[in-house]
Amino acid sequence: MALLALFVLMPGWVLAGPWPASGEIVYQITMGGGPPIGEARHSWSHDGRQYRMQTTVRTVGLAAWVKNLHYVQRSEGAVTAAGLRPARFSVEREGKQAELAEFDWQRGVVVHTRKGRTRESAVQANDQDVLSLWHQIALGSGRPLPERLKVVTGRKAAESTLRWEGEEFLELPLGRVATRRLTARAVDGSLQIEVWFATEQYMLPVRLRMTDDEGGVLDQRASELRVAAAMNGMDG
Repeated sequence: MALLALFVLMPGWVLAGPWPASGEIVYQITMGGGPPIGEARHSWSHDGRQYRMQTTVRTVGLAAWVKNLHYVQRSEGAVTAAGLRPARFSVEREGKQAELAEFDWQRGVVVHTRKGRTRESAVQANDQDVLSLWHQIALGSGRPLPERLKVVTGRKAAESTLRWEGEEFLELPLGRVATRRLTARAVDGSLQIEVWFATEQYMLPVRLRMTDDEGGVLDQRASELRVAAAMNGMDG
């Protein structure tokens, strides 16, 4: 499911507002405008110094009989005055070895481990993994966008571009939501992602629509959103 594997983010942001200490977003997943085929659950927690987050994706209902998709992504790292600094990202799929990305910020590299093999990719300060970037965007809302940055998965560090598109109201399973839309594109042309951030709910992502280089479209629309108390105290 390459369409679920890449998102994009803006680096160099200073934290612009409070971040809920914990929360969960549940998404309905559709493909090509068809009926729901699955569900994604994204949860996070932090204490102002360290964070943990996880996304679980699985097919549901009749779709699970056709293709039983189930995987879990995890990210953990530090919370700093400049935003999130990932330390470790992993992907676990049923029946397959886990993929791992470990950040070495002193050396400026991320070490990818997949199928027993390792390789390194260069990273710069404020590059993110595909989970931490959601919240880095929310924490830095209102700052100018950079031209490019790298987004890390278990397999690679993908260079991407991004652009704000404007504000709009969305009708979601969650209800009517005021949003701001971001378009992100992989430099190699493999993927385009549109992300709608809820402007009145901590700039959390309530819709993600991904289009691959073959025209395949995967859409995630929020059906539930729960957050705990927000925290302003971030470590320096």
